[in-house]
Amino acid sequence: MPLRLSRNQLLELTESIEAGGGDATELRRELEALGPDQNPRTHRHGSRFNDEEEPTTAERLNNRVGNLFTNGLSDDLVARLVDLDRNHSLEELRVLCVEAGLSAGGDKKELAAKLVAKGIL
Repeated sequence: MPLRLSRNQLLELTESIEAGGGDATELRRELEALGPDQNPRTHRHGSRFNDEEEPTTAERLNNRVGNLFTNGLSDDLVARLVDLDRNHSLEELRVLCVEAGLSAGGDKKELAAKLVAKGIL
């Protein structure tokens, strides 16, 4: 199986080899062949890889449940949701949501956010 690297990873590898006194001529040629906008990674399982960083837990939560909180999600609130996720099972959170008349759909952090927003946890 061929090794696949992002442009940034290839650049870091090249610089690392050169910093150690190695010859990275072939890697430099690969970088030049890519051009400025090309991504060396290819399709896997039908999706496209890209150089974008994955969103943080706080960003993902804010996108999914930030609207439940007037001021969005603070760092303290994110930490609380992560803690509730750690300390409760999915089933426990679902039961609490149903008992509170809330939708029981979503992952543990989303269910915890619904319960916190409603003042239950």
